[in-house]
Formats: sequence, structure tokens, C-alpha cells
Amino acid sequence: MLEIKDLSYEYKGGFKALSDVTIKIGDNESVGLIGANGAGKSTLFKALTGLIDFEGEITVDGLISDKKNIAQIRKKIGYVVQESEDQMFMPKVIDDVMFGLLNYGTSREEAVRISDEILERLGLSYLRDRYNHTLSGGEIKMAAIATILALKPDIVLFDEPTSSLDPHNRRMIINTLNSIKSTKIVASHDLDLVYDTCDRIILMNGGRVVKVGGRDEILKDEKLLTDNMLELPLRFQK
Repeated sequence: MLEIKDLSYEYKGGFKALSDVTIKIGDNESVGLIGANGAGKSTLFKALTGLIDFEGEITVDGLISDKKNIAQIRKKIGYVVQESEDQMFMPKVIDDVMFGLLNYGTSREEAVRISDEILERLGLSYLRDRYNHTLSGGEIKMAAIATILALKPDIVLFDEPTSSLDPHNRRMIINTLNSIKSTKIVASHDLDLVYDTCDRIILMNGGRVVKVGGRDEILKDEKLLTDNMLELPLRFQK
């Protein structure tokens, strides 16, 4: 589903955010992307969605990421950003869920049907006609996820999906992530969340991939995590 080869990116001023990143991710795989601040996680997501001009090669479902294919690739990749309120810009939840569908040429009747279906599936029908400015942090995060899932992307990127959420809303996000059948990449400092939602882990540091492995192999390795400025998930701390 996704192949990244020798990916590099340097910000203005000479800061190299990504260096020779090479990753393969299979269809319907759930992958955790972990690393301390500045490891390159968010920059990698920007590269995957064509928001920056990178060196190297990205292939999504057989399509090489370039100017010719980027529109098609963006239909295949959904990106739930960390600050979900930035993703919700219409007056009501239903308007935002329908927005992408209408933008891609779906009829209004079909857009309403799909939007209602995804809201019901996520247990969010009660938010349908709510104004976005009245939503709690957890509600707006879930609504933002609905706007992406309505488009039925092949790959969904989640950037810190549980940041600033209380335990109840955090559990809702975990259950939602586990219900999604698409390929998922979850970037988070919440390593317990990553353990609960991902089968394979990519550990990054300084813009490079340090190690790729199973969740137990990486998330139970205290020395590996400490060496890369992380700590064991809380469940494994003594």
C-alpha cells in the first residue's frame, strides 16, 4: 500500500528533518510512528500528503507521488491533524463531514447519506446538527475523524489523536482507531495508545528511522526507548 524510499527533506536554514527514510507498509496494516519532538514524524506526514517538496520516492498503492499523481494520492490518504479544530471550518458538523464529498463531485443527496452513515457508525449522530464552536475537545476530535472516514481513504494518518483528551474521550479514540479497516499510521507520544492500536512500530530519531519492529519488540525495550528520549508505556513501568 505504501512504500517510502530514501526520503529526505531539509527546511530553510539547513535543518534536515528527514534523512534517507525507507519504509514499507502493507494493506490494512496498523503502524505506530514514535519518536521524541523533532524526530521527523510530522514532516513525514507532510511529505506523504504532498505538502512539501521532498527528495526520494513515495509510492502509494502503485502511484508514484509527483505533481501528476498528487490529486489521486490525496484521495487515497486521509490526514487527521493534531489540532482538530483547524480541520473543522464549516458552521455545523454535518457541513464539515459533507464538505470533502461535495468537493469531489458527490451529489448532495449521496453526501448526506454517506455522512449520516459514518456519524452513526462512530456513535456521533447526536452531533450531526451541532455547531462546531459548541463541541468539546473529544467531540471535535471525533468529528474531525468522521470528516476523513467519510471519504473512505485507503490510508489514514493520525497525528497525536489523543492529545489533551480526558480518559473517557481517549478510550473513544482508541476504540475508533481499532474499528477502522484501512491502513493506519498513528504518530503519538502516548505509547500506551500506540500499544493498544498498532501491530508494528517505526521508531524515529533525528529524522532517521532507528528501528522497525513489532509492538512488543520495541515498546518493551526500555534501553532502546531511553536511548531515543522516550519512556516505556505506563503499563510497563514499575
